[in-house]
Parts: sequence; C-alpha cells; structure tokens
Amino acid sequence: MRAARRRFDISALTELLLGVPTVLSSLLIIALIGRAVTPQALWLLPAVWFASGAVVFVPAVDKVLAVLAHRLRKPTRTESAVLEPILNEVCGAAGVEPRRYWLRVQNSKEINAMAVGGHVVGVSTAAMQLPPDQLEAVLAHELGHHLAGHTKISLLRWWYELPARITIGAVLMVGLGIYVAGHKLGTPTARVVSVVLVLALAVAAIAMSPWVLLVPVIAPLMALQSRRAELHADRVAAEMGYGPLLLEVLQRWVRQGHDLHRARAGLRARMLASHPSCAQRISRLRGK
Repeated sequence: MRAARRRFDISALTELLLGVPTVLSSLLIIALIGRAVTPQALWLLPAVWFASGAVVFVPAVDKVLAVLAHRLRKPTRTESAVLEPILNEVCGAAGVEPRRYWLRVQNSKEINAMAVGGHVVGVSTAAMQLPPDQLEAVLAHELGHHLAGHTKISLLRWWYELPARITIGAVLMVGLGIYVAGHKLGTPTARVVSVVLVLALAVAAIAMSPWVLLVPVIAPLMALQSRRAELHADRVAAEMGYGPLLLEVLQRWVRQGHDLHRARAGLRARMLASHPSCAQRISRLRGK
C-alpha cells in the first residue's frame, strides 16, 4: 500500500473562506460587547476572542466534543482488541503514528464512522459488525479526513462562528416570543405592535450579522464542499490501497437502500446534502 500524501485539501480551504462572512459577524458582536465591557481598550476582547481559536487545537477538546457532539465513548477491551490492530494497519499504510489518534465508539444500529477534531476516529457499533477488511477501509476513509485537515478546519470555523450563531438564535427566540405574546393578547393593536417589533429585531439582527442574507448562497456551497471533502477522503483511502474494499462497503450500502431516500428528495435537499450519494462515490473510485 502506498502512503497517502499529507496535505490540506482544497475543500478544507474553501470551507474556511465560506465561513468568513459569519466570522466577521462574530467579530462585530464581540467588538460591540468589548465596547461595553472595556471601553478604554476596544481591541482587548476581540484580540482575546481571536486568540481563543487556539483552543480547538488542544487535544483534550477533541475528547470533549466526541462525547458532547457525537456521543462517542471509549471502546471496551473487546472492542479495542478489534479496532486497535485495524487502526495500526491503516496508520501504517498512511505513514503516520497510530498513537496520534484515539479510537471511540458510538452506540448505533446504523453503519457509521466519523473523524472528530484532529485526533478522534469514531465508529458505530453497527460498523464493527463489518468484515475486518471492510472496517479497515472505513477507518482509512476517516483517517483521510484528518490527513486533509477537514476536521480541524471545520472545528475552527465552528468556533469563530459561535457568537454570531448564538446571537441569531437568541434573536429568533425573542422574536418568536414577542409574536406569540402579541397574538395571544388578541387585539389588533397588539398584533400590529408584535409584528413591528419582530421586524425591528430582524433588521437589527441583519445589521449585526449580515451573513444571514448570504445563507441561501453559502449553505449550498458549504454542502458542496462537504461532499467534495468526502470524495477526497475516499481518494486518500484509495491511495493507501483501500479502494476495492471501500467499493465493497459502498456497494453494501447501495444494496441496503442508502441512496433511495436521496433519489426521492427534492432539488433543495440534494443541494444541501453533506454527503455524496454512494453511486457517485463508487463512480469516482472507479475513475469514471
């Protein structure tokens, strides 16, 4: 097997660029908070917030996110006995040190695997029922995400977008509360006032986070880059020699009907899908 080349994938860099509008909105929010908290040093809070992005590169953060975001747990002794030799083989094919990565398990009846942060490789309990060589191919795909920098970039973008997303979420909750309260009062005046207040909140939210206006454009582009990242991880796994085995896994999923829901979905759902269809992945792996 050939060792995979360790490099940032263009889709990871694209994701970083697509996150710029939201990150700038977060910066504006932090700056406004800083103006209220530290008026004599307006630069202080934005600088601290910007430096805080380094937290996503702290290995312990990966472990926390694995639990909170994906409900991953440490493997049992029996699971470790199965997974560790497989990860060692994959890392050997990639030319990387296995000790850099931590295995985690998700209790799920669906065959699934994931890369979290910069170090976690997770698999579902259902995925562990795959034949060992196919499970090895699945882990190679997830390692491909780590080698390409997909997971670190996604985590960094998420961190810097958090202030804007929290603010928009809070505004939406307040707006909904005002609208419901106005209609519960039942009087025409109350309804009109509630609508006016909601519109005022919307204008304020857009002024604070202009990225909201770009969501109809950014969301499909972000989904597109996510699909490209999946195809890239497949390619990395193939470079390590796992192409045929990965094809077997994908063909298994096709037989289980994984592509049926996508075929029935509308255009919008297909544009916002984070993963390419199994058929597309198979076609790319076959070089078509």
